Amino acid sequence: MGDDAFRHTVWTLLEPALSQSPTIQSYLQAVADLTGKAVEVDGSYSLSTTLYGHPVTIGSSDRAAWDADQVEFDTAEGPCVEAMGTGAVPTAIDLATEQRWPAWTAVASLLGFSSAAGIPAEVTPGHRIALNLYAIAPNAFDDQTVHRALVFAEEVARSIPMAVRLFDADERASQLEQALASRSTIDQALGVLMSQNRCTAEVAFGILRRASQNRNIKLREVAATIIERFTGHPAADPPPFAPARRTAPQAAIDKQRSNLSV
Repeated sequence: MGDDAFRHTVWTLLEPALSQSPTIQSYLQAVADLTGKAVEVDGSYSLSTTLYGHPVTIGSSDRAAWDADQVEFDTAEGPCVEAMGTGAVPTAIDLATEQRWPAWTAVASLLGFSSAAGIPAEVTPGHRIALNLYAIAPNAFDDQTVHRALVFAEEVARSIPMAVRLFDADERASQLEQALASRSTIDQALGVLMSQNRCTAEVAFGILRRASQNRNIKLREVAATIIERFTGHPAADPPPFAPARRTAPQAAIDKQRSNLSV
């Protein structure tokens, strides 16, 4: 399979993860879980990056991969650290003969691994991720597998800025939904106060605000209490809020697909 065809195959894996994950963290975890399927090797996989200058694991298929990463981070030596630091062209690692990183090699071997690789990919200039491959079988990662892992990591890196924007937009939509729900309840309470006191909306809002301040509770909670006290019923639910979140991922993914190298 050529690179272009494989990149489209990668997106058939990433698309459901991107559209169905509720947070950026769950998306990155899904990436780690999908790596074995992408590279077609039974192994353990993790995804790492740097935060505030320190390497961290942001997704791991299992505890063994996570443990192997932490040794690298503690000693600042290993294929993942090198991949993120230099962006060097990745090669497969035979743990039986590897001598560059003795602490990491010893622990990775104790965890049962015989093969490994650290795959760099640039998210933005100067900011890389590393896809970390581990396998129990000797010589599990040949040149073709490492190349597939590199292409997979590149597409993951390309998806991350888009994922951040999508999940950030989703968070803003959630906040807007909460704000609209509050406004709906407050408007209902203002109507009740205006009817009971035969006053303007401005005067009614002043009553509501003073009650909120005196009781040190949120304006919406005061409004809900007033509605239930004077009508005997809870505040009516606001109209359904339908943000564009569910259509946004597909549009963005389609655009990403169209930008694939040809």
